Amino acid sequence: MMVSAWLLAWAAIGAPPQTLSPRVYSVIVATNNAVDDNQLRPLRFADDDGARYFELLSLVSDRVELLSILDPDTQRVHPGVARRARPPTRRELSRTLRSVYAQISQAEASGQPTVFYFVYVGHGSVTESGEGAMHLLDGQFTRVDLYREVLARSPARVNHVVVDACNAYLMVARRGEALTEQEIDGAVRRFLAEEDLERYPNTGVVVSTSQAAETHEWARFESGVFSHEVRSALIGAADVDGDGAVRYDEVDAFIRAANARVAHPKAKIRAYVRPPNIHLREPLFDRKLARRAPTLRIPSPLAGRYFLEDHRGVRFADFHLATGFGVTLVLVPAPQYFLRSDTSEVRIPFAAVNRANAADYPAGSPPISARGATDRSFRSGLFAVPFGPGYFEGFVDAKTVGIARGPESIVTTTGWSPAKTWAVSLGAATVAAATAGVVLRLMADSAADDFRTSIGDTDDIADLRRDAVTKADASTALFVTAGGLLAGTLASLLIDSL
Repeated sequence: MMVSAWLLAWAAIGAPPQTLSPRVYSVIVATNNAVDDNQLRPLRFADDDGARYFELLSLVSDRVELLSILDPDTQRVHPGVARRARPPTRRELSRTLRSVYAQISQAEASGQPTVFYFVYVGHGSVTESGEGAMHLLDGQFTRVDLYREVLARSPARVNHVVVDACNAYLMVARRGEALTEQEIDGAVRRFLAEEDLERYPNTGVVVSTSQAAETHEWARFESGVFSHEVRSALIGAADVDGDGAVRYDEVDAFIRAANARVAHPKAKIRAYVRPPNIHLREPLFDRKLARRAPTLRIPSPLAGRYFLEDHRGVRFADFHLATGFGVTLVLVPAPQYFLRSDTSEVRIPFAAVNRANAADYPAGSPPISARGATDRSFRSGLFAVPFGPGYFEGFVDAKTVGIARGPESIVTTTGWSPAKTWAVSLGAATVAAATAGVVLRLMADSAADDFRTSIGDTDDIADLRRDAVTKADASTALFVTAGGLLAGTLASLLIDSL
Protein backbone atom coordinates (compact mmCIF):
# COMPACT_ATOMS: atom_id res chain seq x y z
CA MET A 1 0.00 0.00 0.00
CA MET A 2 2.85 2.38 0.91
CA VAL A 3 4.61 1.51 -2.36
CA SER A 4 1.47 2.37 -4.34
CA ALA A 5 1.10 5.69 -2.52
CA TRP A 6 4.79 6.45 -3.15
CA LEU A 7 4.39 5.69 -6.85
CA LEU A 8 1.31 7.92 -7.12
CA ALA A 9 3.12 10.78 -5.38
CA TRP A 10 6.15 10.39 -7.65
CA ALA A 11 3.91 10.37 -10.74
CA ALA A 12 2.19 13.53 -9.55
CA ILE A 13 5.53 15.27 -9.05
CA GLY A 14 6.84 14.19 -12.46
CA ALA A 15 3.67 14.97 -14.38
CA PRO A 16 3.61 18.20 -16.40
CA PRO A 17 1.44 20.96 -14.90
CA GLN A 18 -2.06 21.21 -16.28
CA THR A 19 -2.62 24.39 -18.31
CA LEU A 20 -5.85 26.10 -17.40
CA SER A 21 -7.98 27.37 -20.26
CA PRO A 22 -8.38 31.13 -19.95
CA ARG A 23 -11.62 32.86 -19.16
CA VAL A 24 -12.46 35.29 -21.90
CA TYR A 25 -14.31 38.62 -21.58
CA SER A 26 -15.30 40.90 -24.45
CA VAL A 27 -16.59 44.46 -24.79
CA ILE A 28 -17.72 45.59 -28.25
CA VAL A 29 -18.61 49.18 -29.18
CA ALA A 30 -20.26 49.74 -32.57
CA THR A 31 -21.91 52.93 -33.74
CA ASN A 32 -23.02 54.17 -37.16
CA ASN A 33 -23.12 57.85 -36.27
CA ALA A 34 -20.73 60.55 -35.14
CA VAL A 35 -23.30 62.86 -33.55
CA ASP A 36 -20.68 65.44 -32.60
CA ASP A 37 -19.26 65.76 -36.15
CA ASN A 38 -21.74 66.54 -38.93
CA GLN A 39 -18.99 66.26 -41.55
CA LEU A 40 -18.82 62.49 -41.05
CA ARG A 41 -21.48 60.69 -43.05
CA PRO A 42 -23.37 58.00 -41.08
CA LEU A 43 -22.23 54.45 -41.65
CA ARG A 44 -24.64 51.70 -42.68
CA PHE A 45 -23.19 48.53 -41.24
CA ALA A 46 -21.21 49.28 -38.07
CA ASP A 47 -24.14 47.94 -36.04
CA ASP A 48 -24.14 44.76 -38.18
CA ASP A 49 -20.44 44.34 -37.47
CA GLY A 50 -21.07 44.80 -33.76
CA ALA A 51 -23.73 42.07 -33.82
CA ARG A 52 -21.46 39.70 -35.77
CA TYR A 53 -18.50 40.29 -33.46
CA PHE A 54 -20.88 39.60 -30.57
CA GLU A 55 -21.90 36.25 -32.07
CA LEU A 56 -18.33 35.24 -32.89
CA LEU A 57 -16.77 36.21 -29.57
CA SER A 58 -19.65 34.54 -27.74
CA LEU A 59 -18.23 31.23 -28.98
CA VAL A 60 -15.15 31.64 -26.78
CA SER A 61 -16.16 34.20 -24.12
CA ASP A 62 -17.51 33.79 -20.62
CA ARG A 63 -19.08 37.25 -20.93
CA VAL A 64 -19.72 39.48 -23.94
CA GLU A 65 -21.09 43.02 -23.81
CA LEU A 66 -22.30 44.99 -26.86
CA LEU A 67 -22.80 48.75 -26.81
CA SER A 68 -24.65 49.58 -30.01
CA ILE A 69 -28.01 50.71 -31.36
CA LEU A 70 -29.04 48.14 -33.95
CA ASP A 71 -31.17 49.47 -36.82
CA PRO A 72 -34.49 47.72 -37.64
CA ASP A 73 -32.99 45.46 -40.34
CA THR A 74 -30.17 44.34 -38.05
CA GLN A 75 -32.59 43.70 -35.21
CA ARG A 76 -34.68 41.44 -37.46
CA VAL A 77 -31.60 39.39 -38.37
CA HIS A 78 -30.12 39.36 -34.83
CA PRO A 79 -33.09 39.56 -32.42
CA GLY A 80 -31.22 37.84 -29.59
CA VAL A 81 -28.30 40.23 -29.87
CA ALA A 82 -30.65 43.23 -29.98
CA ARG A 83 -32.07 42.24 -26.59
CA ARG A 84 -28.56 42.28 -25.12
CA ALA A 85 -27.33 45.55 -26.65
CA ARG A 86 -27.10 48.77 -24.67
CA PRO A 87 -26.48 52.38 -25.78
CA PRO A 88 -22.87 53.23 -26.76
CA THR A 89 -22.51 56.18 -24.37
CA ARG A 90 -19.50 57.15 -22.27
CA ARG A 91 -21.39 56.45 -19.03
CA GLU A 92 -22.51 53.00 -20.21
CA LEU A 93 -19.01 52.15 -21.41
CA SER A 94 -17.46 53.17 -18.08
CA ARG A 95 -20.05 51.15 -16.16
CA THR A 96 -19.53 48.11 -18.40
CA LEU A 97 -15.74 48.22 -18.11
CA ARG A 98 -15.89 48.49 -14.32
CA SER A 99 -18.20 45.49 -14.10
CA VAL A 100 -16.18 43.35 -16.52
CA TYR A 101 -12.87 44.27 -14.90
CA ALA A 102 -14.24 43.30 -11.49
CA GLN A 103 -15.01 39.82 -12.83
CA ILE A 104 -11.58 39.56 -14.45
CA SER A 105 -9.92 40.53 -11.16
CA GLN A 106 -11.85 37.81 -9.32
CA ALA A 107 -10.80 35.22 -11.88
CA GLU A 108 -7.15 36.26 -11.73
CA ALA A 109 -7.22 36.22 -7.93
CA SER A 110 -8.40 32.61 -8.04
CA GLY A 111 -5.50 31.65 -10.30
CA GLN A 112 -7.52 31.57 -13.52
CA PRO A 113 -5.79 33.18 -16.56
CA THR A 114 -7.91 35.74 -18.39
CA VAL A 115 -8.16 37.30 -21.85
CA PHE A 116 -9.91 40.59 -22.65
CA TYR A 117 -11.16 41.80 -26.05
CA PHE A 118 -11.97 45.44 -26.76
CA VAL A 119 -13.49 45.95 -30.20
CA TYR A 120 -14.52 49.30 -31.70
CA VAL A 121 -16.35 49.70 -35.03
CA GLY A 122 -17.38 53.15 -36.22
CA HIS A 123 -15.91 56.50 -37.21
CA GLY A 124 -12.42 57.76 -36.46
CA SER A 125 -11.50 61.45 -36.42
CA VAL A 126 -9.25 64.04 -34.81
CA THR A 127 -10.15 66.53 -32.09
CA GLU A 128 -9.57 70.30 -32.21
CA SER A 129 -6.44 69.79 -30.14
CA GLY A 130 -5.10 67.29 -32.68
CA GLU A 131 -5.84 64.16 -30.66
CA GLY A 132 -7.17 61.06 -32.39
CA ALA A 133 -10.63 59.92 -31.34
CA MET A 134 -13.36 57.35 -31.83
CA HIS A 135 -17.02 58.27 -31.45
CA LEU A 136 -19.68 57.31 -28.94
CA LEU A 137 -23.34 58.29 -28.95
CA ASP A 138 -22.71 61.26 -26.67
CA GLY A 139 -19.25 62.38 -27.74
CA GLN A 140 -15.71 61.35 -28.52
CA PHE A 141 -13.61 58.60 -26.99
CA THR A 142 -10.03 59.75 -27.47
CA ARG A 143 -6.81 57.81 -27.71
CA VAL A 144 -5.95 59.00 -24.19
CA ASP A 145 -9.27 57.48 -23.05
CA LEU A 146 -8.33 54.24 -24.81
CA TYR A 147 -5.11 54.00 -22.86
CA ARG A 148 -6.36 55.29 -19.50
CA GLU A 149 -9.85 53.78 -19.39
CA VAL A 150 -9.27 50.51 -21.24
CA LEU A 151 -5.62 49.41 -21.16
CA ALA A 152 -4.31 50.92 -17.92
CA ARG A 153 -7.25 49.58 -15.90
CA SER A 154 -7.51 46.14 -17.46
CA PRO A 155 -6.40 43.42 -15.01
CA ALA A 156 -6.43 40.72 -17.71
CA ARG A 157 -3.39 38.61 -18.52
CA VAL A 158 -3.81 39.48 -22.23
CA ASN A 159 -5.62 42.35 -23.98
CA HIS A 160 -6.68 42.21 -27.63
CA VAL A 161 -7.68 45.58 -29.15
CA VAL A 162 -9.39 45.66 -32.56
CA VAL A 163 -10.23 49.09 -34.04
CA ASP A 164 -12.13 49.25 -37.34
CA ALA A 165 -12.73 52.96 -37.77
CA CYS A 166 -13.87 54.42 -41.06
CA ASN A 167 -11.34 57.14 -41.91
CA ALA A 168 -9.14 55.62 -39.23
CA TYR A 169 -6.20 57.64 -40.47
CA LEU A 170 -8.06 60.74 -39.22
CA MET A 171 -7.20 59.54 -35.74
CA VAL A 172 -3.64 60.57 -36.52
CA ALA A 173 -3.96 63.19 -39.32
CA ARG A 174 -5.88 66.38 -40.01
CA ARG A 175 -8.93 66.27 -42.25
CA GLY A 176 -7.95 67.14 -45.81
CA GLU A 177 -4.39 65.83 -45.56
CA ALA A 178 -3.37 63.49 -48.39
CA LEU A 179 -1.21 60.72 -46.96
CA THR A 180 0.68 57.95 -48.71
CA GLU A 181 0.46 54.36 -47.47
CA GLN A 182 3.86 54.74 -45.78
CA GLU A 183 2.79 57.97 -44.09
CA ILE A 184 -0.42 56.35 -42.85
CA ASP A 185 1.48 53.37 -41.45
CA GLY A 186 3.93 55.70 -39.74
CA ALA A 187 1.12 57.86 -38.37
CA VAL A 188 -0.67 54.86 -36.88
CA ARG A 189 2.57 53.73 -35.24
CA ARG A 190 3.06 57.20 -33.77
CA PHE A 191 -0.55 57.23 -32.58
CA LEU A 192 0.08 54.04 -30.65
CA ALA A 193 3.63 54.87 -29.56
CA GLU A 194 2.91 58.39 -28.30
CA GLU A 195 0.80 56.92 -25.52
CA ASP A 196 3.60 54.39 -24.97
CA LEU A 197 2.18 51.02 -25.95
CA GLU A 198 5.44 49.59 -24.63
CA ARG A 199 4.00 50.08 -21.14
CA TYR A 200 1.39 47.43 -21.96
CA PRO A 201 3.44 44.44 -23.20
CA ASN A 202 0.42 42.17 -22.69
CA THR A 203 -1.62 44.09 -25.29
CA GLY A 204 -1.93 43.32 -28.99
CA VAL A 205 -3.60 45.61 -31.52
CA VAL A 206 -5.23 45.27 -34.93
CA VAL A 207 -6.11 48.65 -36.45
CA SER A 208 -7.66 49.39 -39.83
CA THR A 209 -6.07 52.17 -41.88
CA SER A 210 -8.82 52.46 -44.52
CA GLN A 211 -9.26 56.02 -45.80
CA ALA A 212 -12.75 56.39 -47.25
CA ALA A 213 -16.30 55.57 -46.21
CA GLU A 214 -17.24 54.32 -49.67
CA THR A 215 -14.56 51.62 -49.47
CA HIS A 216 -14.87 51.00 -45.75
CA GLU A 217 -18.23 49.28 -46.20
CA TRP A 218 -19.63 47.04 -48.91
CA ALA A 219 -23.33 46.26 -49.31
CA ARG A 220 -22.66 42.71 -50.50
CA PHE A 221 -20.99 41.97 -47.16
CA GLU A 222 -23.50 44.15 -45.24
CA SER A 223 -20.41 44.82 -43.18
CA GLY A 224 -17.23 46.81 -43.02
CA VAL A 225 -14.72 45.19 -45.36
CA PHE A 226 -11.95 45.18 -42.76
CA SER A 227 -14.09 43.66 -40.00
CA HIS A 228 -15.36 41.02 -42.43
CA GLU A 229 -11.78 40.10 -43.30
CA VAL A 230 -10.76 39.96 -39.63
CA ARG A 231 -13.64 37.64 -38.73
CA SER A 232 -12.95 35.45 -41.78
CA ALA A 233 -9.37 35.10 -40.55
CA LEU A 234 -10.36 34.35 -36.94
CA ILE A 235 -12.78 31.52 -37.68
CA GLY A 236 -9.89 29.56 -39.19
CA ALA A 237 -9.30 30.73 -42.77
CA ALA A 238 -5.96 32.24 -41.68
CA ASP A 239 -4.83 29.23 -39.62
CA VAL A 240 -1.83 28.30 -41.78
CA ASP A 241 -0.38 25.68 -39.42
CA GLY A 242 -3.77 24.18 -38.54
CA ASP A 243 -3.18 24.28 -34.78
CA GLY A 244 -6.58 25.84 -34.01
CA ALA A 245 -5.09 29.12 -32.77
CA VAL A 246 -4.97 32.10 -35.15
CA ARG A 247 -1.95 34.29 -34.45
CA TYR A 248 -1.44 37.98 -35.19
CA ASP A 249 1.02 37.30 -38.01
CA GLU A 250 -1.45 34.91 -39.66
CA VAL A 251 -4.18 37.57 -39.53
CA ASP A 252 -1.76 40.17 -40.90
CA ALA A 253 -0.82 37.96 -43.87
CA PHE A 254 -4.45 36.98 -44.52
CA ILE A 255 -5.61 40.61 -44.72
CA ARG A 256 -2.69 41.50 -46.99
CA ALA A 257 -3.54 38.61 -49.34
CA ALA A 258 -7.26 39.49 -49.32
CA ASN A 259 -6.52 43.01 -50.58
CA ALA A 260 -3.50 42.35 -52.78
CA ARG A 261 -5.46 42.58 -56.04
CA VAL A 262 -7.68 45.55 -55.18
CA ALA A 263 -6.44 47.95 -57.84
CA HIS A 264 -7.54 51.43 -56.82
CA PRO A 265 -5.11 52.83 -54.21
CA LYS A 266 -7.85 54.48 -52.15
CA ALA A 267 -9.88 51.26 -52.08
CA LYS A 268 -7.18 49.11 -50.52
CA ILE A 269 -7.81 48.01 -46.96
CA ARG A 270 -4.64 48.02 -44.91
CA ALA A 271 -3.99 47.02 -41.34
CA TYR A 272 -1.53 47.81 -38.60
CA VAL A 273 -1.05 44.56 -36.68
CA ARG A 274 1.09 44.20 -33.58
CA PRO A 275 1.05 41.19 -31.22
CA PRO A 276 1.65 41.51 -27.46
CA ASN A 277 5.35 42.17 -26.90
CA ILE A 278 5.49 39.71 -24.02
CA HIS A 279 4.37 36.83 -26.26
CA LEU A 280 4.67 37.41 -29.99
CA ARG A 281 2.91 34.11 -30.78
CA GLU A 282 -0.08 34.86 -28.55
CA PRO A 283 -3.20 33.78 -30.46
CA LEU A 284 -5.61 36.53 -31.39
CA PHE A 285 -8.35 33.90 -31.41
CA ASP A 286 -8.16 30.33 -30.10
CA ARG A 287 -10.81 28.18 -31.77
CA LYS A 288 -10.12 25.37 -29.31
CA LEU A 289 -12.03 27.39 -26.70
CA ALA A 290 -15.20 27.14 -28.83
CA ARG A 291 -15.82 23.54 -27.76
CA ARG A 292 -19.55 23.45 -28.49
CA ALA A 293 -19.50 25.35 -31.77
CA PRO A 294 -20.08 23.54 -35.08
CA THR A 295 -17.10 23.13 -37.39
CA LEU A 296 -16.78 22.85 -41.15
CA ARG A 297 -13.82 21.15 -42.80
CA ILE A 298 -12.90 22.31 -46.31
CA PRO A 299 -10.25 19.82 -47.47
CA SER A 300 -7.39 20.74 -49.78
CA PRO A 301 -8.96 19.12 -52.91
CA LEU A 302 -11.67 21.81 -52.68
CA ALA A 303 -9.14 24.67 -52.68
CA GLY A 304 -10.46 27.83 -54.34
CA ARG A 305 -12.29 31.11 -53.77
CA TYR A 306 -15.42 30.83 -51.60
CA PHE A 307 -17.79 32.69 -49.36
CA LEU A 308 -19.92 31.25 -46.58
CA GLU A 309 -23.49 32.28 -45.73
CA ASP A 310 -25.86 31.04 -43.05
CA HIS A 311 -29.59 30.37 -43.24
CA ARG A 312 -30.36 34.05 -42.47
CA GLY A 313 -28.41 35.23 -45.51
CA VAL A 314 -25.62 36.61 -43.30
CA ARG A 315 -22.33 36.50 -45.20
CA PHE A 316 -20.22 34.81 -42.56
CA ALA A 317 -16.79 34.68 -44.21
CA ASP A 318 -14.78 34.96 -47.44
CA PHE A 319 -11.52 33.22 -48.27
CA HIS A 320 -9.39 31.93 -51.14
CA LEU A 321 -7.63 28.67 -50.30
CA ALA A 322 -4.37 28.02 -52.12
CA THR A 323 -3.82 24.69 -53.87
CA GLY A 324 -3.01 21.98 -51.36
CA PHE A 325 -4.32 24.00 -48.40
CA GLY A 326 -7.38 22.96 -46.38
CA VAL A 327 -8.96 24.57 -43.33
CA THR A 328 -11.31 23.82 -40.46
CA LEU A 329 -13.70 26.68 -39.70
CA VAL A 330 -15.56 27.27 -36.45
CA LEU A 331 -19.11 28.54 -36.98
CA VAL A 332 -21.85 30.34 -35.12
CA PRO A 333 -24.56 27.72 -34.49
CA ALA A 334 -27.12 27.69 -37.33
CA PRO A 335 -29.32 24.99 -38.90
CA GLN A 336 -27.76 25.42 -42.34
CA TYR A 337 -24.79 27.01 -44.11
CA PHE A 338 -24.09 27.59 -47.80
CA LEU A 339 -20.56 27.33 -49.17
CA ARG A 340 -20.61 29.29 -52.42
CA SER A 341 -18.26 30.18 -55.26
CA ASP A 342 -18.92 31.86 -58.60
CA THR A 343 -19.78 28.46 -60.11
CA SER A 344 -21.15 26.27 -57.33
CA GLU A 345 -23.11 26.07 -54.09
CA VAL A 346 -22.86 23.42 -51.38
CA ARG A 347 -25.65 23.22 -48.82
CA ILE A 348 -24.44 21.98 -45.45
CA PRO A 349 -27.08 21.11 -42.83
CA PHE A 350 -26.08 21.31 -39.17
CA ALA A 351 -29.43 20.38 -37.62
CA ALA A 352 -28.28 16.83 -36.85
CA VAL A 353 -24.47 17.14 -36.88
CA ASN A 354 -21.91 19.36 -35.21
CA ARG A 355 -19.02 18.59 -37.54
CA ALA A 356 -19.22 18.57 -41.31
CA ASN A 357 -16.90 18.06 -44.25
CA ALA A 358 -17.77 20.06 -47.37
CA ALA A 359 -16.53 17.22 -49.57
CA ASP A 360 -19.36 15.01 -48.29
CA TYR A 361 -22.12 17.13 -49.85
CA PRO A 362 -23.05 17.57 -53.53
CA ALA A 363 -22.45 20.89 -55.30
CA GLY A 364 -25.25 22.67 -57.13
CA SER A 365 -25.59 25.91 -59.08
CA PRO A 366 -25.29 29.24 -57.20
CA PRO A 367 -28.09 31.82 -57.15
CA ILE A 368 -27.85 34.70 -59.62
CA SER A 369 -27.61 38.24 -58.23
CA ALA A 370 -27.24 41.69 -59.74
CA ARG A 371 -23.86 43.38 -59.81
CA GLY A 372 -23.12 47.10 -59.88
CA ALA A 373 -19.88 48.87 -60.74
CA THR A 374 -18.56 48.95 -57.16
CA ASP A 375 -19.72 45.40 -56.70
CA ARG A 376 -17.74 44.27 -59.76
CA SER A 377 -14.55 46.03 -58.64
CA PHE A 378 -14.64 44.43 -55.20
CA ARG A 379 -15.62 41.03 -56.63
CA SER A 380 -12.65 41.07 -58.99
CA GLY A 381 -10.15 42.30 -56.40
CA LEU A 382 -11.03 41.11 -52.91
CA PHE A 383 -9.73 37.62 -52.04
CA ALA A 384 -8.32 37.21 -55.57
CA VAL A 385 -4.96 35.98 -54.25
CA PRO A 386 -4.92 32.40 -52.88
CA PHE A 387 -3.89 32.22 -49.22
CA GLY A 388 -1.99 29.34 -47.69
CA PRO A 389 1.41 28.32 -46.26
CA GLY A 390 3.26 29.50 -49.39
CA TYR A 391 1.83 33.01 -49.24
CA PHE A 392 2.35 33.19 -45.48
CA GLU A 393 6.03 32.19 -45.74
CA GLY A 394 6.58 34.76 -48.50
CA PHE A 395 4.87 37.41 -46.40
CA VAL A 396 7.10 36.67 -43.41
CA ASP A 397 10.23 36.60 -45.60
CA ALA A 398 9.33 39.94 -47.16
CA LYS A 399 8.96 41.51 -43.70
CA THR A 400 12.29 40.15 -42.46
CA VAL A 401 14.50 40.61 -45.54
CA GLY A 402 15.20 44.20 -44.53
CA ILE A 403 16.86 43.07 -41.30
CA ALA A 404 18.98 40.26 -42.75
CA ARG A 405 22.54 40.25 -41.44
CA GLY A 406 25.21 41.65 -43.71
CA PRO A 407 28.73 40.30 -44.26
CA GLU A 408 30.14 42.55 -41.55
CA SER A 409 28.29 40.62 -38.84
CA ILE A 410 29.77 37.23 -39.75
CA VAL A 411 32.12 35.92 -37.07
CA THR A 412 35.65 35.59 -38.42
CA THR A 413 37.32 33.87 -35.47
CA THR A 414 36.85 30.39 -36.93
CA GLY A 415 40.35 29.59 -38.04
CA TRP A 416 39.37 29.96 -41.70
CA SER A 417 41.73 31.57 -44.15
CA PRO A 418 40.96 35.18 -45.16
CA ALA A 419 39.97 33.97 -48.65
CA LYS A 420 37.47 31.44 -47.25
CA THR A 421 36.06 33.99 -44.79
CA TRP A 422 35.61 36.47 -47.64
CA ALA A 423 33.94 33.75 -49.72
CA VAL A 424 31.44 33.11 -46.93
CA SER A 425 30.76 36.84 -46.62
CA LEU A 426 30.24 37.22 -50.36
CA GLY A 427 28.03 34.14 -50.38
CA ALA A 428 25.81 35.60 -47.68
CA ALA A 429 25.58 38.85 -49.62
CA THR A 430 24.71 36.89 -52.76
CA VAL A 431 21.82 35.15 -51.00
CA ALA A 432 20.58 38.46 -49.54
CA ALA A 433 20.69 40.22 -52.92
CA ALA A 434 19.00 37.34 -54.72
CA THR A 435 16.28 37.08 -52.06
CA ALA A 436 15.61 40.81 -52.23
CA GLY A 437 15.50 40.53 -56.02
CA VAL A 438 12.91 37.76 -55.87
CA VAL A 439 10.78 39.72 -53.41
CA LEU A 440 10.94 42.85 -55.56
CA ARG A 441 10.12 40.83 -58.68
CA LEU A 442 6.99 39.45 -56.99
CA MET A 443 6.06 42.97 -55.91
CA ALA A 444 6.65 44.22 -59.46
CA ASP A 445 4.41 41.48 -60.86
CA SER A 446 1.73 42.37 -58.33
CA ALA A 447 2.03 46.07 -59.21
CA ALA A 448 1.81 45.20 -62.90
CA ASP A 449 -1.38 43.22 -62.27
CA ASP A 450 -2.77 46.20 -60.34
CA PHE A 451 -1.93 48.45 -63.31
CA ARG A 452 -3.58 46.14 -65.82
CA THR A 453 -6.76 45.76 -63.74
CA SER A 454 -6.92 49.29 -62.29
CA ILE A 455 -10.27 51.05 -62.15
CA GLY A 456 -8.80 54.40 -61.05
CA ASP A 457 -8.40 57.63 -62.95
CA THR A 458 -5.54 58.42 -65.37
CA ASP A 459 -3.18 59.75 -62.69
CA ASP A 460 -3.74 56.71 -60.49
CA ILE A 461 -3.08 54.33 -63.38
CA ALA A 462 0.10 56.23 -64.32
CA ASP A 463 1.32 55.98 -60.74
CA LEU A 464 0.68 52.23 -60.72
CA ARG A 465 2.61 51.82 -63.99
CA ARG A 466 5.58 53.80 -62.66
CA ASP A 467 5.54 51.73 -59.48
CA ALA A 468 5.61 48.48 -61.46
CA VAL A 469 8.48 49.68 -63.69
CA THR A 470 10.51 50.98 -60.72
CA LYS A 471 10.19 47.68 -58.84
CA ALA A 472 11.06 45.66 -61.96
CA ASP A 473 14.19 47.77 -62.61
CA ALA A 474 15.29 47.45 -58.97
CA SER A 475 14.77 43.68 -59.12
CA THR A 476 16.91 43.42 -62.27
CA ALA A 477 19.68 45.46 -60.62
CA LEU A 478 19.65 43.17 -57.59
CA PHE A 479 19.88 40.08 -59.78
CA VAL A 480 22.87 41.59 -61.61
CA THR A 481 24.46 42.42 -58.24
CA ALA A 482 23.85 38.87 -57.03
CA GLY A 483 25.55 37.54 -60.16
CA GLY A 484 28.62 39.68 -59.53
CA LEU A 485 28.76 38.62 -55.88
CA LEU A 486 28.46 34.96 -56.91
CA ALA A 487 31.43 35.38 -59.26
CA GLY A 488 33.41 36.90 -56.39
CA THR A 489 32.43 34.01 -54.14
CA LEU A 490 33.64 31.42 -56.64
CA ALA A 491 36.89 33.33 -57.19
CA SER A 492 37.56 33.46 -53.45
CA LEU A 493 36.95 29.72 -53.10
CA LEU A 494 39.35 29.08 -55.99
CA ILE A 495 42.05 31.21 -54.31
CA ASP A 496 41.50 29.36 -51.02
CA SER A 497 42.02 26.00 -52.74
CA LEU A 498 45.39 27.01 -54.21
